[in-house]
Amino acid sequence: MTKSQVIEMQLDAKGSGEPLVLVGGGLTGWASWVPHQQRLAGAREVIRAQPVAVQYGLDDATLPAGYSIRLESTALAAALAARGLAKPLDVVAWSYGAAISLDFALEHPERIRTLTLIEPPAIWVLGATGMLDPQAARESDELRALYASMTGDVSEAQLAAFARQAGLVPPGKAPEQLPPWPSWVEHRRSLKTGDATWLHHDDAARLRRFDRPVLLVKGTGSSHFLHQIIDGLAATLPRATVIELPGGHAPQLVAMDDFLARLAEFQARR
Repeated sequence: MTKSQVIEMQLDAKGSGEPLVLVGGGLTGWASWVPHQQRLAGAREVIRAQPVAVQYGLDDATLPAGYSIRLESTALAAALAARGLAKPLDVVAWSYGAAISLDFALEHPERIRTLTLIEPPAIWVLGATGMLDPQAARESDELRALYASMTGDVSEAQLAAFARQAGLVPPGKAPEQLPPWPSWVEHRRSLKTGDATWLHHDDAARLRRFDRPVLLVKGTGSSHFLHQIIDGLAATLPRATVIELPGGHAPQLVAMDDFLARLAEFQARR
């Protein structure tokens, strides 16, 4: 990819002060960070970043040739550079956006002040850190098969299966009964990323060399494989802190007050 072909993530900034970057997840993207941006923009410049796959999904467009997590992290780096954000940043990211942000951080550690990762589906971490147990392998394989089936439009049945497998659905509930279901339906084509998550590889040595503070967030009741990834990161990153909050795969939404309090405490210590 030449310089002229580099894609930039879309950014939305509000407020003024020290920048805080919020990277959206792989389904609803930056929309999930709107309430956090509204809460925090009184004290900081809060910048929401939209993953490329989410915007392409909303536009019902075909992803760029060679689409990958590295393309996403390069798009994030390019967007932040274009905005003139050269100083080390506080980056907070959820789900697929957290997998993207982990790659961005490992590629550009000098651009990170603190890194907060909420349940990243960084599948490569399981093997690299010895956390690939039978249940994690089964869950990963089932999710990969689901992604492989989403080649045309994404059906509501496939969307519901994704929500369950990702840990977004509380026990005893149907995805269609949940308040965010209409937004999930609107964004469902964002899931058409194929094998990108599983084709991305890295190694534990890069994790061990990453010397920036990292806050790892688990959601109680989320998927086992996501918790295994966090445990692998916690055991390997030299400056990692782990917290667990209620809310399944969306603790920053379900327990927003607690999340923001813990985030502020973490960032203030650094």
